[in-house]
Amino acid sequence: MEDDRRPPSPDPSYRSESPDTPRSGAGSADLAGVYQLIVQLLQQQQQIQLATLQPTSSYYERFRRLNPPVFDGGPDPIAAETWIRDMEKMFQALQFPEETKVRLAIPQLKGSAEFWWTTMETAYPASRITWRDFTRLFYAEYFPDSVNQMKQDEFLTLTQSEHMSVLQYASKFNELGQFCPQFMENERSKASRFERGLRYRIRSRISSHLFTCYRDVLDRALKVEADLMRPDLERSDLTKARSAGGQSSRPKGIKGSMIKKRQNRGCPSCGKHHSGPCLKKIGACFTCGQLGHMARDCPKRAPRPPATEGQKPTNTPRVFALTRQDASASDQVVTGTLPVNLIDASILFDSGSTHSFVSVSFSKQLHCTSEKIEPLHVATPLQETVIVDTKYKNCIIQLGGKELEANLLQLDMHDFDIILGMD
Repeated sequence: MEDDRRPPSPDPSYRSESPDTPRSGAGSADLAGVYQLIVQLLQQQQQIQLATLQPTSSYYERFRRLNPPVFDGGPDPIAAETWIRDMEKMFQALQFPEETKVRLAIPQLKGSAEFWWTTMETAYPASRITWRDFTRLFYAEYFPDSVNQMKQDEFLTLTQSEHMSVLQYASKFNELGQFCPQFMENERSKASRFERGLRYRIRSRISSHLFTCYRDVLDRALKVEADLMRPDLERSDLTKARSAGGQSSRPKGIKGSMIKKRQNRGCPSCGKHHSGPCLKKIGACFTCGQLGHMARDCPKRAPRPPATEGQKPTNTPRVFALTRQDASASDQVVTGTLPVNLIDASILFDSGSTHSFVSVSFSKQLHCTSEKIEPLHVATPLQETVIVDTKYKNCIIQLGGKELEANLLQLDMHDFDIILGMD
């Protein structure tokens, strides 16, 4: 009875076969998954192989479309530096891998540079050398340390020459500045270095400003240069107009023009040029203009300083025109406007004047030191004598493209800023 209550013992043969059936089905599914995985890995491997085999042609085609520069191995180190920089910009733009850079750069070497690489390639095969090693060899050949130091010195001593425009100076400044990055990376330092090298005529006009940006000092220098060039351009235009249409076609009111006075006939009584009534005709004193005595007996005539023993007496300084009325009555004078110490001045060119003079009001704008001199007695058109005792030395007058130096005596006059005489 007890044997009947027990559950039936499983058949040994069934127990051994039963697990085998499900294991056999799972094994088929695993094999299929493994096969599919192997296929995917093989496909990925083929794609990677294609990606590594294609760049030699595909990278070069993309690179060639950018029209890469050629380096022929010339003596200019700047050209060598520029070639390397241009190549690196293209590599970065196209995101080329490191191992392709040297192979793409080598075909761009021509002339002596190609011959140089031929001698180097035996020791440094293109398939093994990195771009960093290539540039190191390249700079050692075409841009050695001695040249780099020379370019640094050239930058530190760079100044704007007299015949160099502001833009030309800026171009040279930026070209050489790449060899002194310590001055170029900071805007304030770059602006200060650029301003320091400007020509004095321009630098003196912008020195009152504190520049913190290179672009600001460049813009200001360009404006000052344009202001300084304007009188020259106007004179050039006037010259062209005169040559094209003669004196009658001259544009009126052009600043800086040199207007020669038309010849006028002299006084019919004395034959000289003067304003007002003829003193000789009415018998008046040539010194004070009063009747009743001659100039040599005039009480207002200043005594002539006695000559030193053994020294010949000098002629009295004289000026023939002090006013615009005097100038219009003479054919020996020319008027115009020219920069004097960088300040535009109304100028009278008087060939009869023995010295050059500056008005009291304009002398305050010269920005130069005056000095006291031994008093000089200057004869004026009204036959009066004026005493002058102040001189301004080495004043710079811009005449065309030249600079003239003049010593100016301070004289009380109002119609002109400067009178330039024969001295």
